Amino acid sequence: MTTAPRILVLAGSTRTGSFNTLLATAASRLIQAEGGKATLIDLRSFPSVLVDAEVSSGEHPRSILELHALFSAHDGIFIATPEYNSFPSPLLLNTLDWLSRVRHYEGGMVEAFERPLFAISAASPSPVGGYRALMALRHKMELGLGATVIPTMAAVATAHQAFDAQGNLVSDRDKVQLGKVVDQLLGRLRNCRNS
Repeated sequence: MTTAPRILVLAGSTRTGSFNTLLATAASRLIQAEGGKATLIDLRSFPSVLVDAEVSSGEHPRSILELHALFSAHDGIFIATPEYNSFPSPLLLNTLDWLSRVRHYEGGMVEAFERPLFAISAASPSPVGGYRALMALRHKMELGLGATVIPTMAAVATAHQAFDAQGNLVSDRDKVQLGKVVDQLLGRLRNCRNS
């Protein structure tokens, strides 16, 4: 393979001190260390109103078209989601719904969801580490949006204790889990390019 896999990395949270921003940042560093090219973004840079049939039938926000272009330009996408009442964050779900409304002549769902390869992970203060949100996100991504999501996921439990002052994962278990996610994502992308 001549070029490094390009991975877009984002967290479904814009909260200051977000555990999932820390997880996304850790994943970005690991992707770079493993020979990938990571682009870490903050969803605050892509604001949008709550999607509904009336607003989404008009002109799409420029921020959504810019984010759609980023999804389309990358080989893989890593998403770190918080867990809100056993579901992904409203911010993340709204963003994905907006992206799904981009018209086919502007790239549509194929470019944003069916072409890139996805990896999902979560960090949560709960003892199951956002696992319920991950299952709901997988369902939405695969069934609702036609995305291919790799099987391996990292679910970082007791997230308020999971990172050190530099934003690194503390436990060997969490490091191994995240490493497996990144290895599988990059490995599959490299295999696709070489086949």
